[in-house]
Amino acid sequence: MDLTQQPGAPVEVAPNAFPTNRSTMCQKGWTSAELLRHPDRLTTPLMRDSRDGELEPAGWDAALDRVAGELRACAQRHGPDAIGVFGGGGLTNEKAYALGKFARVALRTSAIDYNGRFCMSSAATASGPSASIAACRFRSRTSPARGRSCSSARISSRRWRP
Repeated sequence: MDLTQQPGAPVEVAPNAFPTNRSTMCQKGWTSAELLRHPDRLTTPLMRDSRDGELEPAGWDAALDRVAGELRACAQRHGPDAIGVFGGGGLTNEKAYALGKFARVALRTSAIDYNGRFCMSSAATASGPSASIAACRFRSRTSPARGRSCSSARISSRRWRP
């Protein structure tokens, strides 16, 4: 997508010419610029002086220094896997790779997950019988259970692990 802005005008979104999407966008793309104009959008960091304190605007350097310090302290107290990174399906492959690298190299954590595991779990549960059959067919071609009947190699979709 292309974002453009004329001086004094709001940001506008337009599809760019790309063969995969045939120069179209989904609803999320078309409405993405609206988020930039939302009156409740945060445009500056907010910090508290204490747990019960009020949120006050802060500078980016102070906010990032505080986050870095708190992450460092948490890792020292509880180990690096006490820090988790949660990505999302909206990340490009490159951004997902960079996020994983940041988590493993900079934060030294193996606690990396993404929202698709949660948002798709209801779909997987709803397709329970078909997921069992698909997993059974996959497993019967690729596992030591090969050659057994499908019913003996069947695994439940709720317990299936690749």
